Amino acid sequence: MNRLSDPYTARDSLAGVRVGIQGCLERAADADRLAVSAPGVSAWSVQDHLEHLLFSDRKVLDWVVEVLAAPNPGTREQFPREIGVALLARGSIPRGRGPAPDFTLPDGLPSADVREGFEALRDLAASLEPQLAELDACRHTLPHHVLGHFTPAEWLRFLHLHHRHHEAIIRDILNA
Repeated sequence: MNRLSDPYTARDSLAGVRVGIQGCLERAADADRLAVSAPGVSAWSVQDHLEHLLFSDRKVLDWVVEVLAAPNPGTREQFPREIGVALLARGSIPRGRGPAPDFTLPDGLPSADVREGFEALRDLAASLEPQLAELDACRHTLPHHVLGHFTPAEWLRFLHLHHRHHEAIIRDILNA
């Protein structure tokens, strides 16, 4: 049974997610740079990275809202794998070619749809602020395809790290 020895608070992680979403909104507003790519850095363009974040965030944040409306289980039954625990503890996602689930792959959305998607996520993330205690106490889990099962607070931590990871790649693409 894997447990995080130092749980991440929903407050800190949600703040990071909100900063990440705001950064995506700013990137999405710069239409001239959305198509920029640098194959030596990433197979994806700037917009592709934004779409991936949009799809990932939407899936997780929609799930968080759903489970907060459900009764909290008495105990946690599923846990992250060791690699998931290590990633959350490390505080960063290493570079490389990690497999992205199909539902998070870029889909060629119009840039206006990407902006609108992040605007909706900004509002959704803001709506979670009054539920921080419930987020920290929630024992529901959703599996990550590689890292194992995360609670809402752990998922928020992952999304925060995920945003930082992709923002660093986007900066490298734009600087290439």
